[in-house]
Amino acid sequence: MPQTTIQSQETDALSVLFIGSPPIDLQAACASACEQAVDIEVVSDGRAALHRLTDASASPDADSPDLVLLQFDFELPDGMTLLHALKSSPRLSTLPVVVLDPDATGVDMTYKVGGNAYIQPPESTDGFTDLIDSIASFWVGHAQYPGESLYSNG
Repeated sequence: MPQTTIQSQETDALSVLFIGSPPIDLQAACASACEQAVDIEVVSDGRAALHRLTDASASPDADSPDLVLLQFDFELPDGMTLLHALKSSPRLSTLPVVVLDPDATGVDMTYKVGGNAYIQPPESTDGFTDLIDSIASFWVGHAQYPGESLYSNG
């Protein structure tokens, strides 16, 4: 269960949990090219990611991400199963999840299960930095969502 945390220098950075194995060095790409400050934690194991998110949602002092990027082409029980678990949990259901699927085969199921966006991942480093910048701009600058879950347990 390798985990990598990429820290930004700014305190108002977008906190992103990338679940999967990114094809590029996200730390180098964001440090050199992203316009928005972004803190990225990479977790390559789906079960470890679910435990990390569940633990963070249970503690008010834990650092919860602002956004999840879920890569569908990696070792997990199944990316759709993880998405369903996130969206079924009252504590985690409001967490925005953007699915990255290189095969473009799960778009209908992604939205049916509750994914917030479905994207075919870029093939270049510049494409990834542009994608992260645009997602950060949208989720930080434009989107509004509830500050807490409507349920007290989950």
